Amino acid sequence: MRRGAAATEAPRLEPEVRGGGAFSARGFAPLWFSGLCWHWGRWAIAFLASYHVNQITGSPRMVQLTGAIMWAPLLLGGAIGGVISDRFDRRRTVRLQTALLVPFVAVVGLAERAGQLGIALLYPFLLFAGIGWVVDMTSRRALVLDIVGPHRLHKAMAWETMALASGVAAGQLLGGAVADRAGVGAAFLGVAAMLGLGLVLLMWVPHVPPARPAASAADRWSDALRDRIFEVVPLGRAGEAHGHSRARTSTLTELRAGLRLARTNRSLLSILGVTVMANFFMFAYFPAVQLIGDQVNATASQIGIIGSMTGFGMITGSLVTARWGDGRWGIAYSFGVFVAMAMLIVWALSPNVLIAVITLYVASCGSGLFAATQSTLVLTAVSEEMRGRAMGLLSMAIGALPVGTYVLGEVAQQLGARTAVILMASLGLAGMTLWLLIRPEVLQRSGPTP
Repeated sequence: MRRGAAATEAPRLEPEVRGGGAFSARGFAPLWFSGLCWHWGRWAIAFLASYHVNQITGSPRMVQLTGAIMWAPLLLGGAIGGVISDRFDRRRTVRLQTALLVPFVAVVGLAERAGQLGIALLYPFLLFAGIGWVVDMTSRRALVLDIVGPHRLHKAMAWETMALASGVAAGQLLGGAVADRAGVGAAFLGVAAMLGLGLVLLMWVPHVPPARPAASAADRWSDALRDRIFEVVPLGRAGEAHGHSRARTSTLTELRAGLRLARTNRSLLSILGVTVMANFFMFAYFPAVQLIGDQVNATASQIGIIGSMTGFGMITGSLVTARWGDGRWGIAYSFGVFVAMAMLIVWALSPNVLIAVITLYVASCGSGLFAATQSTLVLTAVSEEMRGRAMGLLSMAIGALPVGTYVLGEVAQQLGARTAVILMASLGLAGMTLWLLIRPEVLQRSGPTP
């Protein structure tokens, strides 16, 4: 459904009330709980895939490749996902991608239980799941702002980051435990059920029409036709006779407009640069948890515990942001990256499971500061009609993650996992320092207080 068409179906919500928590906004609770199911399922998929590949290949390169493939759509499809978010009903978009993913996860689980889950099936599935991630991120987070409004956005995004972080924790913790006891296939089937629950919860999320003029049925039909052939057709006299003054643009034109944001909005460029640094040099360690776990002789359950510290640390950072983060988003965003990268160096040197757990938790507290303020900074740096496309640019910046993941895998293949993590984090600290000297605008970013 075209988002312009939706304006005739329901009155726009009024989320601009100052004060109150995010959950006081109508519709945020079911959206948040559905997101919780989504994040738990997504991170369980990432853990189970890397664990399964490590078991059948034992190759650092192939393990890191699971992350590179799953996150590749962020780089390649982020801008398109942003246009989808701005042009179509965001609630329906989130529902559709979840509904499509559920049966695919179930097929993977059944294939593993039948002893048929090889790389030839798993890698294409991860690519499909990654596409769903792009669509969900660009639409769900813009939908959060639609529902709660800008004055409660930092609290809502802190809760959203907590949902993501709990997914990192629960996905890996439960994934490792279930894989140990019932097998990878059973764990994938559990993920399918969890995603199905999230799909049901989306039924209680209210519809929020876009902030643009309503269109007639004839206009919607002609817009759809133009979208298909990627043309730019300005309104003629017939359109003016209907009272429309705006020029209709094609999907391709909106895509170009979104890409121009990175060049014309200096604050947004500064924010996205930090995101690129964090994802290339810092978050690339995710699949390497399996490799560091092998270095400290951890079992599958213990590897799950180590990996879950990413989630628990991010939850802590998110709570700090929600409680004390008013007006200091840019500083928290950048400082969190420095903390995380520095502690990853210590984590890579861990001599045993306990030290690995503690150091990754501290590193992830920094990641939580970064993640809890990221979407808030992006969404408040642009105008309302460009929010979806700004989120698309953010997902493209996050797309540095699969590249960094692949690079870390290649270095680990040659020099070992510990050296690879240390080298990436050290280069990241230097890169972040240089970027903030060149583009310091993010450090001045703040936002409205309730």
